[in-house]
Amino acid sequence: VCDLPARFTASSTLRRVPGVLYSLFDRVDVGTDLGPTAAVSEASVTLTIEPGVVVFGKAGTSWLAVNRGNKIQAVGTATQPIVFTSRDNILGLATDDSQGQWGGVVLMGRAPITDCRTGTPGAANCDRQTEGSAALALYGGATLNDNSGTMSYVQIRYSGYVLGSNSELQALTLEGVGNGTKIDHIQMHNSSDDGFEIFGGRANLRNLVVTGADDDSVDVDVGYKGTIQYVIAVQKTSGAADSMIELDSTNSNEAQTPRTHLKLANFTFIHRNPGTANGAALLLRGGADATVANGVLTSPTACLRINGANVIGAADPTIDKLGPPVFRSVALSC
Repeated sequence: VCDLPARFTASSTLRRVPGVLYSLFDRVDVGTDLGPTAAVSEASVTLTIEPGVVVFGKAGTSWLAVNRGNKIQAVGTATQPIVFTSRDNILGLATDDSQGQWGGVVLMGRAPITDCRTGTPGAANCDRQTEGSAALALYGGATLNDNSGTMSYVQIRYSGYVLGSNSELQALTLEGVGNGTKIDHIQMHNSSDDGFEIFGGRANLRNLVVTGADDDSVDVDVGYKGTIQYVIAVQKTSGAADSMIELDSTNSNEAQTPRTHLKLANFTFIHRNPGTANGAALLLRGGADATVANGVLTSPTACLRINGANVIGAADPTIDKLGPPVFRSVALSC
């Protein structure tokens, strides 16, 4: 077992060596926060992970934080995926019910967000703090094509440790991540919170599998605009397992722009928990826009819940509103 440093201060590669595992003892940072705007010759750090490498969290508080201005290049293959997992999984102790055994993977970028900690929504000076992190882990900016690297053929297992009050990490958390980032062929298994959550930004994702999330399979908010395509998601049958999609939040900031617009296409959703707290497999709220196409959903509860008349409001470019949600070629059986 090779223990990773608390912070990578220079570009580094985790090589695949038979019999070697890499461990996250606590929070492991890739570089330092380089702020919302790129500077000439900034000291950017890239963490490269070779196909077949296994990285595990030694403790619940273990998580990988890729800071603004830095990158991850985690590119596996179909036969040699990169695996992020828990210590129990390494020891053979994980079961079908295991979850929340370490934090997860967090990418922080420089693309636009809303609900600012400081600054003006959508502007370079708008930033937010990563939920649950005790130390600063900021994201946000105004760079649409910001590049946080590439993640491809990656599994993230048994994540979602509670870092703070009501603040769990997901398997994969994208925060202000720009569309220069490539995310595809990712499986997120048994997260104790969402499968993945996207806080603002412009990231596009393809070829995703979410199994056993104990909250929502897909959660997007704070001004996210992007396309998520080719998704299979299967929820748990009980516990806190909630919706397949939770779109935006209902709060005093929901009029801010950029307005969230989720474009989802080519999906199979199997929602299995009749006790979902959201009351439906798909929850749309916060005045957000949604375009949903070419998909199948089954659920033991309601298919769709629209929370707030502003979700179905008329198109109005002055408030970045596209109009009511659009569903095309979607089969719902609930």
